Amino acid sequence: MLYDLVLERWGSYVSVFDAVPVFTMDGTWVGEAASPDAIGDLIEAHENGGMR
Repeated sequence: MLYDLVLERWGSYVSVFDAVPVFTMDGTWVGEAASPDAIGDLIEAHENGGMR
């Protein structure tokens, strides 16, 4: 049952809220953000070659 899941999309990135994992639309794992506010930073780091 997926009724409690909330998906958010940022271009080709997708996040499942409450768990806050982030992955691309093709299923590539990006990482897990500590909070929804940190998702943008996680995406930016992924696009720039990884966490710094």
